[in-house]
Amino acid sequence: MADENANKPTELSQLIPTGYGQEDPSICYAFKFIENAQPPKARSGKRLTVCHQSELNPGDRRIIADGKQGIGVFNIDGKFYAIKNVCPHAGAELCRGTIHATHKPSDVSQFDAGYHGRILRCPWHAWEFDIVTGKGLYDRKSRVATYVVEVDDKGDVVVVL
Repeated sequence: MADENANKPTELSQLIPTGYGQEDPSICYAFKFIENAQPPKARSGKRLTVCHQSELNPGDRRIIADGKQGIGVFNIDGKFYAIKNVCPHAGAELCRGTIHATHKPSDVSQFDAGYHGRILRCPWHAWEFDIVTGKGLYDRKSRVATYVVEVDDKGDVVVVL
């Protein structure tokens, strides 16, 4: 029986598809980073109660204000995620943008859709971010803050700042 890992790529150069994406390895790197990224750990201190979990169905969002800072809370396939409501590019209300999938790097004329319902596109200039990790899709260094979300013993959705 052959080893299943024998043909898996081990270096970034092996992950870059032929054709599209090969011109810009940073795009492929950004997608690889999204697949491996985890939301940050909770910051100590403040907790914001958003709503009861039954009020935020899969695919829904709720934008809350905390002083000057806004936070978007999203239900993606029954799990809750929170992301800062400010696009790092020009300050737009990021969480008012559209939610969709995106295309992963693939061969020419092939479209490999991924991340269904978790890509947030800024309403002003269409910069895209992964809601789960906050990672920007346009380069390897871009990101927007994400926050830990918990459901408490009463069933309330709580953002931990």
